[in-house]
Amino acid sequence: MNKPPMRILSPMIDGRWLRAALLLLLAAALMAALAGCGGGSGGGGEAGSQGAAAAAHEQAAAEGSEATEEAERAKLRAHEAVAVRREEAELAAKRKKLEATLARQAAEAPVRKKRVHAKRKHAGATHAAKQKRRAAKKEKGASAKETPAEKAVRERFAKEEEQEAAAFKRREKYEATR
Repeated sequence: MNKPPMRILSPMIDGRWLRAALLLLLAAALMAALAGCGGGSGGGGEAGSQGAAAAAHEQAAAEGSEATEEAERAKLRAHEAVAVRREEAELAAKRKKLEATLARQAAEAPVRKKRVHAKRKHAGATHAAKQKRRAAKKEKGASAKETPAEKAVRERFAKEEEQEAAAFKRREKYEATR
């Protein structure tokens, strides 16, 4: 049987080959770096001291970067503190301005004297009768001022409300029997 020729650009094969090539390249780079810095066996005393110096240099660089980061954080905290103080000062200025405005308005407002009302004596029975007359008059006046069109609308609305209430009761009764 003849197998079809392998296509190099096949997605599955291409991904495998690419991964394998990258892994080999990475391993070769690590081996070269290890051999170059004297990490291999049998290195001279000079190579060992160079490795120690490189390690010390890397540690100093790491500490330096940490110090730099700490300085940046401190600077950021200082900026935030200044911003908070500025906002508080702005709020205090607004509060003072508002208080001054209120004080000015209070000073400009005319001073009114309290009025002293004369005490009145109410007769209990006449007052109740007067209230009843007012209520009756109000009811009469409301219906007298209603136009025929308004009356028809009110009656239609009342009829619709009754129909809706009946429909609601029917639905409740139907759902209760389910």
